[in-house]
Amino acid sequence: MAGKNGTHERPGGDSLRLYDANLNRASEGLRVAEDVFRFHLDLPGLAAELKELRHQLLSVPFGAGLSREDLLRARDIEGDVGRDSATPESSREPVDLTETAYRNLRRGAEAIRVLEEVSRSQGGASGALQELRYRVYSIEKAMLSLVDVAARRGELLEGARVCLLATAEACPGGELAAVVRSCIDAGAGMIQLREKNLDDSELLERARALREVCSAGGALFVVNDRPDIALLSHADGVHLGQEDLSLSQARRIVGDNVLIGRSTHSLEQAREAAREGADYIGAGPVFETSTKDAGPLLGVDGLSGILEGVSLPVFAIGGLTGSNVPLVRAAGGERIAVCSAVLDSPSPEKTVGGLCSVLA
Repeated sequence: MAGKNGTHERPGGDSLRLYDANLNRASEGLRVAEDVFRFHLDLPGLAAELKELRHQLLSVPFGAGLSREDLLRARDIEGDVGRDSATPESSREPVDLTETAYRNLRRGAEAIRVLEEVSRSQGGASGALQELRYRVYSIEKAMLSLVDVAARRGELLEGARVCLLATAEACPGGELAAVVRSCIDAGAGMIQLREKNLDDSELLERARALREVCSAGGALFVVNDRPDIALLSHADGVHLGQEDLSLSQARRIVGDNVLIGRSTHSLEQAREAAREGADYIGAGPVFETSTKDAGPLLGVDGLSGILEGVSLPVFAIGGLTGSNVPLVRAAGGERIAVCSAVLDSPSPEKTVGGLCSVLA
């Protein structure tokens, strides 16, 4: 406390215990939030900021002439009267990890405020602690904003039941834009551009052209394999295969407002995609297909297992036709991705309309 001449006396054991307990509480809370940001929410920027903040907190001077050893010597776990006042197990309701991160940020900010007051009474760096507390508030706001963005990405997928895998090579007459437009009018809610044999400039030009068609028709536009082309063409999303970039790497390229999908061929891969932060997945091949990179046959039973095992939107893919899509629907599937069944048909728009009717 401050003496008569404005100097600060060396604090007693009670003040040191108070500072030590809240330093631990703040550091632990920030570390929990940091790891949720890093491993669950895929927010590497905020995770790095929290790590830096936590290290700065631990380096703030405790007070005149005080050291970390002083705090440790004053620690009295057995004598802590609040040690057994934790919330009873029976009243602890399960919470998701996003809520866990939020609560621990609040816990950290509250503890830092206590540190401020104790530090002020003993001549410590209360101003530095106040700045750290305000940074926690900013991180909290940014987290909620980014989580809201992820929720909005999910809302974009609500109306997408039929995804057309668009490639000029499989398109009648090569009029890809016209065919895509007619399929959107017939109910295709997502168009995925899949071009393997174009150079980058041609691919970007085609992506931008289809982006305009999709925007005009109210359909989502997704680029296959190429986050860079997705970003430059202002696509709604990018779709990644098992051998492509990780979700976190792709997210650094396209930002937080772009959908990211992942191809999966098993329940294990589907769960991994969910853990990585995918907005949706493609699951297949459900039926035999001539596509070279389709992966091992998943089958209807495998699709059913994925539908039950993950909460992400799932697009069934591989060998789908008007005759077997009812089997997908019977297994619980609500979304499909198709290519040849539509582009090889005499009337692509009628085929899309029929598929939409089955999935309705």
